[in-house]
Amino acid sequence: MELILKNVSASYGNNKVLDDINLTIGEGETVFIGGRNGSGKTTLLRVMSGLMAHEGSVTVDGEDVLKMKRRNVARLIALMPQTGETYFQYTVYQTVLLGRYARSKGVFGNFNEEDREAAKEAMKTCGVYEYRDRLLNELSGGQLQRVLLARTFAQGTPFLFLDEPGSNLDIKYRAELCDYLCKWAENKTSTPFGDVKNTVVAVFHDLAQARSVCSRTVFLKDGKVFADGPSSEVITPGCLESVYDFDVAGYIDRQVIIR
Repeated sequence: MELILKNVSASYGNNKVLDDINLTIGEGETVFIGGRNGSGKTTLLRVMSGLMAHEGSVTVDGEDVLKMKRRNVARLIALMPQTGETYFQYTVYQTVLLGRYARSKGVFGNFNEEDREAAKEAMKTCGVYEYRDRLLNELSGGQLQRVLLARTFAQGTPFLFLDEPGSNLDIKYRAELCDYLCKWAENKTSTPFGDVKNTVVAVFHDLAQARSVCSRTVFLKDGKVFADGPSSEVITPGCLESVYDFDVAGYIDRQVIIR
């Protein structure tokens, strides 16, 4: 199962954010999307998830994501957005359980034991099970981030699209997140189309996180694909300086670290 973008462009009003993007993301890949703020990273995830109108085509298993039923897309692709949007006053448990909506026959009253168990396991994995009865507005930024991760994992899709999943997380949870994603990416997910190898596409600002999780890197610059290849070959001092327009490697070397 492949996700293919052909000649994809996207705009907000008259502001073109993505310009003629061509990418193929194969089943089982782990892909880091990098670039400066405003380069189109979040927009790219939204377009690939079928949440934003665009020129060109985005297909998964040969079907156009804009023409698929939303429930069918949600059975294949889970998108974890950045925090900062407004959330309804659900409890942590209700929020995570909503990740199972595409697999259920309705809203809360129709979730079955499998759904409830998946939500429970996702909360435990993300370290938020103890907060299950708390409202979202009672959580810290880091706690809310972990709840959104749990909801994404509970969705049970073979494609995970993550927009800065490590933001607001302390070093312990960032490390655990990377470990979980690496283990998850080694497995398969059952879908209506059969068992599919798990695929991660993630936006990170932390390059160490990106390299620990993703074997492939796609750098965007000015809405275009600037570089695409194995992370070990793409995340280099020269490429980083070209993408971010400053000496990234030198900056990292100057940081204070514990020895």
